[in-house]
Amino acid sequence: MRWYVRIAVLVLASACFLAPAHAQKRNKNGLTPQYAKWLDEDVVYIITEEERKAFLKLSDDRDRDQFIEDFWAVRNPLHSSGSNPYKEEHYRRIEYANEHFGRQSNANGWRTDMGRTWILFGKPVSQARFIAGGQLYPCELWFYSNTTGDPSLPSFFYLLFFMPGDIGEYRFYRPYLDGPMQLVRGSQFNSPKNVYDFLEHFGGDLARAAFSLVPSDPADTTNFTVTMTSDMLVSRIQNLANDAYNVSRIHQLRSLSASVRSYFLVADQRPLEVSSVVLTDPTGQSWVDYSISVDVPELGVAGADGKSLTVATSYQLKSESGDVIVEDAQERAYPAFEDVQGQKRFKPFQIASRLPLVPGKYRLEVELHQHQSGKSFHGFQNIVVGNTATLSINGPLLVTSVQQVAHPDAATPFQYFGAQFHPSARRQFVNNSPMQILFQLQVPSPATDYDVEYLVAHAQLRESRRTVTETIAAAQFRDGRILKSKTVALTELPEGDYRVVLSVRRAGTGEVLAASNALFHLVPEAPEAALYFDPNTRTLGQPGMAAYIRALGALAQKDTPGATSYLRQAVEQAPSNLFADTQLVDLYYRSRNFAEIARLYDKLGMQPFEKSAESLAQISHSFWSVGQAERAREILKYAQEAFPGNPLVAALAKTVR
Repeated sequence: MRWYVRIAVLVLASACFLAPAHAQKRNKNGLTPQYAKWLDEDVVYIITEEERKAFLKLSDDRDRDQFIEDFWAVRNPLHSSGSNPYKEEHYRRIEYANEHFGRQSNANGWRTDMGRTWILFGKPVSQARFIAGGQLYPCELWFYSNTTGDPSLPSFFYLLFFMPGDIGEYRFYRPYLDGPMQLVRGSQFNSPKNVYDFLEHFGGDLARAAFSLVPSDPADTTNFTVTMTSDMLVSRIQNLANDAYNVSRIHQLRSLSASVRSYFLVADQRPLEVSSVVLTDPTGQSWVDYSISVDVPELGVAGADGKSLTVATSYQLKSESGDVIVEDAQERAYPAFEDVQGQKRFKPFQIASRLPLVPGKYRLEVELHQHQSGKSFHGFQNIVVGNTATLSINGPLLVTSVQQVAHPDAATPFQYFGAQFHPSARRQFVNNSPMQILFQLQVPSPATDYDVEYLVAHAQLRESRRTVTETIAAAQFRDGRILKSKTVALTELPEGDYRVVLSVRRAGTGEVLAASNALFHLVPEAPEAALYFDPNTRTLGQPGMAAYIRALGALAQKDTPGATSYLRQAVEQAPSNLFADTQLVDLYYRSRNFAEIARLYDKLGMQPFEKSAESLAQISHSFWSVGQAERAREILKYAQEAFPGNPLVAALAKTVR
């Protein structure tokens, strides 16, 4: 056994010898180089200050590893534990930045302004380099389209990088703080107009970017003055991780992640059955009501009481381009089992919810998460919200029953004008009961008489169809809209798959002006499914909440006037909504509505804005612009104390002083 003892001694000696080499020195925050690099280099531009503080509070490397795993998981667009396109693309951008930037100053590429921009936004739509020597300092002009979904960034914007004095590294150019004169050299440049005229020879984009980086912000080509709007843009980019929209989105993603720990989609897994309808209420506001069919117990977790099924749901409302407008998640137990002759039997049900919308195109994505199996069940609906400028049909929604409500509640999904409509579960009907079709018809003014044709047709059997036509008189429309419920008998129709088609014609004519359709199934038995309501829908009843969500929708639809109007409503109804407060100031500032900013500040005070250097700068500059210099200096002084060294505040000081 001597050979065994000898090997053990050698292994022990080797371990003792190598131990000091493996011990890693920790920095002032108690982090080893591995974690310090991750925090201060890898994610420095995308981690929120809140997340950074939480990470630094961790004292165990296992907790740090779990934090990093969660950090990437909540940002994973695939919601899976496998591939993470966001993380992969982020590290590709870091690698590119280190390879291509920082050469002028021998700095790490990720540390440069160009590197930061590339890491945050990726490759620009276009790049133009101006290295002519002589009178123009080296410049690069990058043009971006805003694909982040962040409404605080313009839809399109330029970023101009320059090398002042021909030395050092390319850095952000700020039109207000730097000024056009910093881009050129030579005694012939005596005014910004001289610079503009000179830069026009290099292309109109460069000349314009010297005065404004935002295409929608009109450049002053009369007096050649520069506003702070572009400097605001650069400031947002330098602190994009802590932008109010991004912080709110990360909060939502973490809330969802806390409820759902695993996602797994199976190729042969059937999609969720989702029913939805968009209707406009008497006040002219649009809502989408939707229901999710829970028809098998495997979609949730059976409760220990033997009567309930706990279901975890989440949704994302996205713009047509895929930007997330609003999202939420909740987990709740629903009555789902009954005792029948000593045996537990599952009772199908539906979960209904409601969201406020503005005109536009959307995609509603919903998921049910089964924690025990680690599976996620997915469904979606494409949604179009029209207006009375054109004729359109909202619906149809296929309904199994309608009941009068003793105490009507405008916040309850599928409840309209004192009646509760019950969507069909999985669009299944039996032929001995009628089908009700609910839809809303919107027409341009002035309204006229219209014919509506209801066609029920079998998918394969051409002779198995039924047609009903009715006329809607012009006097029935209110503000260009009418909500209709039509009952169609299904008796004597064979079982199978059907489609119901609605066609609208001007009365007495044959031209179809609008059409809509929906699939349904005629089956021997269709179990009754109870209708339960998502409790989170009640939050829409809180002051200002619906208006704020509509403002986010309007921003996603590029409707700035509409977003401003809804934000104004949200702030009036709920002044404590800090996100609405700061976004309203930003929209006012972009439109140069300085007087409204001053009035808003007089009404709300400092508290909603004290954590935003950008909002304070906008407010201070607004007071200066309306002639209240002392108020401007007062706010500037607070901003300087709260955000020392902030370049935006420094730019403001040039004017206010």
